[in-house]
Amino acid sequence: MEPVAVRPSGGDRPGRPAVFRVLGPLTLSSGGETLVLPPSKVTSLLAVLLLHPDEVISVSALQQAVWGDAQPASAKAALQTCTLRLRQLFNRHGITGSVIKTVPGGYRITATAATVDLLRFRELIGHTHDATEPEAELARLEEALALWSDPMLANVPSETLHRDVVPRISEERVRAIERVCDLKISLGRDRSALVDLWTANRAYPANERFSAQLASVLYRTGRQADALAELRRIREHLRHELGIAPGPTLRALELTILRGEASAPVAPAGRSAIAVSRSPVASRLIGRDALSATIADRLRADCPIVVLTGPPGVGKTALAQHVEQLVAPHFAGGQLRVAAATGSLHDAQGQLRIPVQQGHGAPVGRRLLIADDVVNGSHLRGIPALLAPGDALLLTSRQSLSGLVTRLGGWLHRVEPLDPADSLQLLRSVLGPEQVDADPQRAAEIAALCDHLPLALRIAATRILLRTRTGLAAAVEWLRADPVSRLSLPGEPDMSLDHRFDEALSRAGETLAAAFVRLATATPTDITAAAAAQLLDVDPATARDLLDGLVDQSLVEEAAEHYWIRALLRRHAQLVAERHTPYSVPAGRPHRAKGPLR
Repeated sequence: MEPVAVRPSGGDRPGRPAVFRVLGPLTLSSGGETLVLPPSKVTSLLAVLLLHPDEVISVSALQQAVWGDAQPASAKAALQTCTLRLRQLFNRHGITGSVIKTVPGGYRITATAATVDLLRFRELIGHTHDATEPEAELARLEEALALWSDPMLANVPSETLHRDVVPRISEERVRAIERVCDLKISLGRDRSALVDLWTANRAYPANERFSAQLASVLYRTGRQADALAELRRIREHLRHELGIAPGPTLRALELTILRGEASAPVAPAGRSAIAVSRSPVASRLIGRDALSATIADRLRADCPIVVLTGPPGVGKTALAQHVEQLVAPHFAGGQLRVAAATGSLHDAQGQLRIPVQQGHGAPVGRRLLIADDVVNGSHLRGIPALLAPGDALLLTSRQSLSGLVTRLGGWLHRVEPLDPADSLQLLRSVLGPEQVDADPQRAAEIAALCDHLPLALRIAATRILLRTRTGLAAAVEWLRADPVSRLSLPGEPDMSLDHRFDEALSRAGETLAAAFVRLATATPTDITAAAAAQLLDVDPATARDLLDGLVDQSLVEEAAEHYWIRALLRRHAQLVAERHTPYSVPAGRPHRAKGPLR
């Protein structure tokens, strides 16, 4: 391949390579001069040759790129004239050598990575595959991306190139930016990645991966409102501009944020994830700092079982995931998640049979088993026998699992709704502080209507965000009219309070469900065992068993001498009574409040 050289003006110094830039406005640099070429047919001709360096471009392809469908009658002769003018341009700027060659069937331009920025970009990207260290790969990628400036080929008037070629080359840039963000996030540089991601999202507003990366980083750095705003932006953009809905990654991320669960980085694209040794950073869970620290301390102190129980929507899963992050460094043997709701723990049993390594005098390789949303404690009976000394179980369940804790030891905690101040803080995190602080009274009413349940608060805030023309005052009236039904997200059953409550009643069984609906709809006040016996038409002992069973299922709250039902659960019972014929409680039937675990 013949070199492209610049003939110096004056003297006999050796020529230096000319440099062409196509990753921005088309420019030519010769010596110390840089020329931005004016829009013309000659500029389009040079662009198409540089975008296919060292390739033979057919006459017909060149004609299409230069003139499009409006080709002159003597297009072949016109192309020869353009080629002549391009060679004259090179000569005026001291470019020597047979840069543009006439070959059978077309033309070809000679170039190297030192003379065309596109080739240099691809050379650097190719070198990243040889990099064994994330830092080295990141440095090469950033050097490659520094070659770009927007807009690409802005001074080239070829519609064909901008339609067929520029998007394909721009996609190479997108892949490189994605990889840079993956590397920065994996190296713990979330704030640096944010700068790149804000820029990328504005340049590529329909790119779901950029949006997911941005929202994920914003959420992990404590900016939940900004994360949800970004997800709302791309959802609206995709709907209005393309007529499509967001993909599963964005939908899953939105659910994670709305639930307040721990968020992992978006899975890297193209290349496998980079294993970087660094301690996980636990994001703050609103209103749960003291409780999280207490649970973490107990697990670190060899407490064998910790059970988190409580009503639907109180945030048990998010709390467990947060604690899991806090204690990760203390369980070197890893963490094993179990889908306990399925009732199948065979896979977990197989993994737990792997021996635990022992160090000199102190156990190492402690393991943490996390079983979320346990439906039946009997499914877990065989697991503790497989745990080695130092291993621990972290369980969440709407049931208390008190029998399991009583037999095997451990700690049981009933997770309560947030206090009013923390409820307002959660609303601020989703709606933004400006909207909440502008009308704190209405925000407090919304929190009360949500029974201060984290799930209900997040759903309510999201529904308010979707109703962009609705202020907090109107939102209060809208929510008060039908709180349970309106605390749901369309198309997301798991983000529906009505669905969660129905599921809780179904799990409780027909007898307890019937008792709950009867008690919740019969009186708005506190309930005593004697009053319950009269309402349910059962003897006092059976009534107390039923009430204890409802407490165990987190449907009823227990105080010293009475029981009570939360407002949203009471409202749900009213809806159930309206939809269905009320269950009848079998009179005199003995009832075991704790089931087989008692």
